[in-house]
Amino acid sequence: MRPTLPSAFLTILAIASVGVTAAIGCSKPPPPVEPGPPIPADPPMKLRGMVEECDAMTTAIQSFQTCKNLEKDDRRDLDAWLDRAQKDFAAGRKANPEPNAQQAIALACHRATMSVQAANERCIAGPRPKDAW
Repeated sequence: MRPTLPSAFLTILAIASVGVTAAIGCSKPPPPVEPGPPIPADPPMKLRGMVEECDAMTTAIQSFQTCKNLEKDDRRDLDAWLDRAQKDFAAGRKANPEPNAQQAIALACHRATMSVQAANERCIAGPRPKDAW
């Protein structure tokens, strides 16, 4: 008995798909990509002292608190953050850490200052968008 056209077509299609799958599975993976040129390190930052950098951060937080587009919860969080930072900085000044530690603290305060300033700019640009949920 001769197979009908649809079953013969399905058989040929099945055999072809097995052949394609086998051909894909047996192919070699592409060679690895060659590494690019090295990325240069950031230039060293000219930091002020630990006290100056951390005071700049508290000033940036105080400036951020004046943004008219902040929500009530944001203001409460900023108040708590400022209070905690002032207590930590006072304790750090009393401890008088070694110069390398002071440099690391100054860098952390500088980075935090930059983040707070960027957040303040976003806040000044307009209120936070509401979720579409």
